Amino acid sequence: MLKAVISISILALALSLNGCGTKRQYFEPDSISGRIKSSGSLSSNLKEAAKNGASLQNGKIITLKGEENDIKLEKGHSFLGEFNGRFITASPTGDIHVKNSDDFTVYTLNLNTIIASASIDAQTLAVIAADNTLYLIDMSSNSTLFQKKMDVMAAVDSRIAAPYFLGNLIIFPTLDGKLTIVDRSSGTLVRDVVISSEREFNNIIFLDVSGDRMFASTAKRIIGISPGGINYIDEEIKNAVIAGDKVFVFTKDGRVLLCDLELKVLSEKRFPFAIFAGVSANEKLYILEKMGYLIKSDLELKEFEVLKFPSKIDDFLFMTKDKIFYQNNFYTLE
Repeated sequence: MLKAVISISILALALSLNGCGTKRQYFEPDSISGRIKSSGSLSSNLKEAAKNGASLQNGKIITLKGEENDIKLEKGHSFLGEFNGRFITASPTGDIHVKNSDDFTVYTLNLNTIIASASIDAQTLAVIAADNTLYLIDMSSNSTLFQKKMDVMAAVDSRIAAPYFLGNLIIFPTLDGKLTIVDRSSGTLVRDVVISSEREFNNIIFLDVSGDRMFASTAKRIIGISPGGINYIDEEIKNAVIAGDKVFVFTKDGRVLLCDLELKVLSEKRFPFAIFAGVSANEKLYILEKMGYLIKSDLELKEFEVLKFPSKIDDFLFMTKDKIFYQNNFYTLE
């Protein structure tokens, strides 16, 4: 008995010492070419940030166009995005407001549930609720064209893609890892496309279209759908972005995959221990790393430079194609 107690004590001590010796490692660039400086200040600190927009402490919003807007949020409302000059906000009790550019509310709706994401085209409002119910609303008649309850997820990723209008089709990126395609004119289900089938954190975090191809990603898989078929990559995915005929996939272990539109990996760059906080692509690729570095690359992943950001990323961050918004400043990506 004594021998067993001694053995357990030695094992416990060994595990304790091993735990104390484990040190978290962080991204450290080989060289820093300069510092990125603030291009200007915001009227207030960033309060919230989502995929399609951000809001400030004073109630103003920032859109994907990279502009601070005078649209004011009602108390308790969050900004869900701007779509062709109309702005969607929602409250925790399910109140949805649609505003025009003059800050006038042109449509209201209450769904009695938290709203995960939404988008608008013409007079059609597409909504994904937090309980994974999909809604298609005709705002002109205030009628429901389509409604379907999908599988409820125990937990979801905070990066939630919005419904995508593609001609007469609406693509709902569901919270349970599917693309639900609905015909707008008839309000009928066309098909479901399963991206992945994890039981937690399986919502669609990225959805975009390039030409005749559609790309969607969960945290486990990115797929490309084209007339030629479906291609996919399985990775621990942090983010993705399309730039022309290139698809960039950012993994949780600090890698950037450069893929063609068939999702064939053409090149790969590893940034050891990097945590990607935000990404953007135009003529260059920009990656904001959590420890306070801006990585700038050409679109071939051949030439890199690292700039020092003013601080670590510990608060809400919003990134557009040409700007970074953080705390009460914005930074222009040149």
